[in-house]
Amino acid sequence: MKVFIAAVFAMGVIRFALTISGLPDGIVKYFSMSVILLAGTLYFALRTDTHKERLWASYLLFFPYMIIEVAALGYTWVSGHPTIFHSTLYSRGFPLAAHALGHLVGGLTWEPLTAFLLMEIIWAISLLFRRK
Repeated sequence: MKVFIAAVFAMGVIRFALTISGLPDGIVKYFSMSVILLAGTLYFALRTDTHKERLWASYLLFFPYMIIEVAALGYTWVSGHPTIFHSTLYSRGFPLAAHALGHLVGGLTWEPLTAFLLMEIIWAISLLFRRK
């Protein structure tokens, strides 16, 4: 778990550094925390033994993501410097404050719960293959 937490956090920091250094969003978008989150979701779906462990893993995976997102949106809010974190592609037209609040609430509720649900589905499918 520590490796995935560190990888999500590191990728977020890299993404932030690239965007504030002026790299275009078209390049920065390839430095994706989502890919690491998806890999972690798949890994923990297959490597955990209980529903509780998968639920805990989903929250731990999304915690560094939420911290980076909210911090980067806070930076944009305070500095006025645009970043990829609040670009048109990712903000869906929401004002900055609503976007930041949405990530804070989403990072504590529906985002990890969606990952948990995906873990449960992957785990259930894997059971079918294990029994044969």
